[in-house]
Amino acid sequence: MKKMITLVNLLVLATLVFTACGGQQSPTAVPMEMETSQAPAATSEVVSEPGAWLDMTLTDARSGTSFKLSDFSETVVILEMMDPGCFQCKYQVKEIVAALEAVGDKAIVVSIDVGRKGESAQVKWADENGAVWSLAQMTDEIAQALVADFGSQILASFSTPVIIIDPSGEPHVTDPGIKKSATLVDLVNQWSP
Repeated sequence: MKKMITLVNLLVLATLVFTACGGQQSPTAVPMEMETSQAPAATSEVVSEPGAWLDMTLTDARSGTSFKLSDFSETVVILEMMDPGCFQCKYQVKEIVAALEAVGDKAIVVSIDVGRKGESAQVKWADENGAVWSLAQMTDEIAQALVADFGSQILASFSTPVIIIDPSGEPHVTDPGIKKSATLVDLVNQWSP
């Protein structure tokens, strides 16, 4: 498993070197049947089924409560990949705070710390930036499943990855770069019941 994480880290580093942040703010729907060729190939472990990360257990960093992203099937989920040390993440969270104020209970937010700085660092970061929603630490299992579905950039906090999960459980990956609150509001309204 350590080889898997090292490979993922190398892929993220390569993405840092070769990919510029930015891009348009329009969402890109990613089909659940995406080829797993983007998943790390240097391991003999079986790659999880597409969408398996939705049913994997996360632990809320504040309450210690276990949950799965599939538990929120009645609402839109804004899933943010972040790192307490990420400069870009501070800007993205401010946009998410503004969007959440605008959409009310049409959506919930979950932030996953891809930098794995620890629960206390994540909670401190969230409190300092107004993130009052569920927080969780990335696990090896979820990281592998996300990379299998979306490629290694999904774990690159500098590109502020955000996945909008509609009430049917379909993920919609947004473009790299800061997603403005108006864009997030439009996406929530597009997929809210």
